[in-house]
Amino acid sequence: MKIFRQLAIILLINLAGELLSEGLNLPLPGSIVGMLILLILLLTGMVKERHIAETADFFLDKMPFFFIPAGVSVMVAYTFIEGHLAAVVGTIVISTFSVMAVSALVTQLIIKRKRHD
Repeated sequence: MKIFRQLAIILLINLAGELLSEGLNLPLPGSIVGMLILLILLLTGMVKERHIAETADFFLDKMPFFFIPAGVSVMVAYTFIEGHLAAVVGTIVISTFSVMAVSALVTQLIIKRKRHD
């Protein structure tokens, strides 16, 4: 029953994000708005990590599975990418290194803050 409660919390927050995004005509997808809502709720303590931990861990463990449809879509749409292969590969490389650099900097910042606490 605990997992269903956790799933309900996550899904309701996602639904709220979808409704806000759609209702306010935001330029962000509803799932991103939902994640921002969840972040705010976690930071303010309105939702505790323990309220969603098991279900969130399950989704994180199974995350590669959710990328299969996107990978298949890229393979199906190869004809659209064919003339722009260098631009696509360049974008992938640059964005990958950008994400790695930002992740490293944020991790270092968090480690420094934890040491000072």
